[in-house]
Amino acid sequence: MGPVKVFLDSNVLFSAALGGGPFGLLWEIAGTGRVQLVTTAYCLAEASDNLKHKKPDAIEHYNKLMRAVGEVPDGQAHLAWASKLVAAKDAPVLAAAVAAGVDILLTGDLKHFSHLMQRDDLTLRVRTVRTFLLEDG
Repeated sequence: MGPVKVFLDSNVLFSAALGGGPFGLLWEIAGTGRVQLVTTAYCLAEASDNLKHKKPDAIEHYNKLMRAVGEVPDGQAHLAWASKLVAAKDAPVLAAAVAAGVDILLTGDLKHFSHLMQRDDLTLRVRTVRTFLLEDG
């Protein structure tokens, strides 16, 4: 069985750049090949823009971390479906994760994604970094 394919929302990318145990552990596990980290240009740009405005001193660390993150195409074909489940601004994230065929979508956005975290009828699981690490790490 191959690695667990994990999609990273922009808030996870932003938080990872700031550091912290769970994020370091996630990247460490990815370094072993057990987890494949992916995201989209949309999430990369959002995280980068937020860092430039809020935490510019973390950009160097962010750029280093992103070397381990693969980029997947956006999920335009799944956008209408995703828009029925999450807010319009979050639909591109869910759509891209589904289109990429990931196992897990990691997000810190509990306001907009928490209702999906208990569902087992989706093609992926939606989790926070901490929950994912406790379940699968």
